Amino acid sequence: MHQKTVKYFRTFVDKFRKNAILFKCILFFIIISLCTCSTDKADKEKEIILAQVGDVSITLDEFINRTEMTIRPKYCNQDNNIAKKIMLNSLIAEKMLALEARNNKVLKNNKRFQQYIQGIKEQAMREELLKEDVYSKVKADESKIQNEFDLAGRNYNIQYYNIYVDSVALMLDSEKLNQEGEFERIHEKYWPGKTINERHVTWDSQDNQLIHQALFSRPLKKNSVVGPIRIDEGNYIIIKVLGWTDEIVLTDSGRKERWDAIKQQQILKQAQQDYNKYVAGVMAGKKLEFNPEILTKMVQLVKPFYTLSPDKKNEMFLKVAFNKSSKNPELNHLAEGVSEILNETLFTIDGESWTVSRYMNELQRHPLVFRDNNKKDKNFMTQYKFAIIDMVRDHYLTEKAYNRGLENNEKVRSYTQMWKDALMAQFEVNRYLQENVPGVTDSIKISVMLEKYLNPYIDSLQNKYSDKIRVNVEEFNKYHPTRVDMITLKKNVPYPVMVPAFPQITTDNKLDYGNRME
Repeated sequence: MHQKTVKYFRTFVDKFRKNAILFKCILFFIIISLCTCSTDKADKEKEIILAQVGDVSITLDEFINRTEMTIRPKYCNQDNNIAKKIMLNSLIAEKMLALEARNNKVLKNNKRFQQYIQGIKEQAMREELLKEDVYSKVKADESKIQNEFDLAGRNYNIQYYNIYVDSVALMLDSEKLNQEGEFERIHEKYWPGKTINERHVTWDSQDNQLIHQALFSRPLKKNSVVGPIRIDEGNYIIIKVLGWTDEIVLTDSGRKERWDAIKQQQILKQAQQDYNKYVAGVMAGKKLEFNPEILTKMVQLVKPFYTLSPDKKNEMFLKVAFNKSSKNPELNHLAEGVSEILNETLFTIDGESWTVSRYMNELQRHPLVFRDNNKKDKNFMTQYKFAIIDMVRDHYLTEKAYNRGLENNEKVRSYTQMWKDALMAQFEVNRYLQENVPGVTDSIKISVMLEKYLNPYIDSLQNKYSDKIRVNVEEFNKYHPTRVDMITLKKNVPYPVMVPAFPQITTDNKLDYGNRME
């Protein structure tokens, strides 16, 4: 792999991490089932084009997402007209840079770059598939909302403890636990000498969905015990209700706000249930069987890497990517170990044998997503198997999406193009700096880099592409930016970052090029 290309690629990805720390952003986890907010009618409406740069366009949605769902630099994070013009100039500049890099052979031949883009596209395809087949069909049950409405004002005071032995938890039931003194007796048996945990739980507490359902789906009496509730592999919780207070809403606006909140949660809950049924249907009849010997070898090879801290893991990659060290013992050991078993079967499913080689190739497009990020030695094997199973599940969903022709879906194509353009633009920026700025280093201040080097380069591109640029001034003037620093992430997907980092490539606040879009 071309070393400079790897460096450019990682530099782009790392900018997201650095910005997140620097600006102390607000982090939102976006659940895929929020796709229910989009209606079929909205999907069919033609997207508004805000700017056209040659044969590529910037839609209004893309502009809003790129400026609101990631952190903007200080020089354009205000909500005034100057900042707004810098935002538009930055995104137009990104498209021009992408056009400059379009025919670069190094980028075209970079397998990792191509697989990364394919992975982004296939994730978008899966999301569209699930929106079409699952989320767009979810409806709220008005009777369930009504049943939960009064309970949503409760502030429970509870005691609770965990049981980590399946055989013990399975012997317990709600009837037995509700016998006087039984809740305390069991706690003393398995947690001798320890104080029982106590806390308050409200309807909008960020708790496990099963815990929420146990407390708020039906009225409970004081001192009643619920559980054991299985909240994870080998982890059960038992809860005792000590009492509660009720928050009564009297105003119409307050009642509507509570109703809407319950409705949204009901939709999300139903969407998750329907998703589970849908996936079960896709995977019906497919049995995945691991090769224990090869699986054990893989775990031994990859566990030291996956259990590293993110900073240490990044440092290991950068040693190789930036050629700071000709050899990296940890990564070399992993590569050598895997090379010895590449042709061995890791698992079989649906009559197919997945060799280690095929599995590793799949990983280039679909990095593993661990259900439990606490990957300790004692549970790593289990979590690793789950991550592989989830990757295989997505493989079959992707296959179904391809059969549906969703690679040609307009939203999929525009989303993929957005990421591709952003990465190609970053590649072009680094190429330009390496070739035209003697002694350029990663430590150069962004303000110096912009004012001294990039602004002049972007000015030259504005002149070059001016007759190919059109701006929808009317729509642009309607938009009013916010001043909220935010990075938006999706949950439990291989590519969680919603949009590429905002391009820090120009501070130009004038629209003195291009033509008005009629």
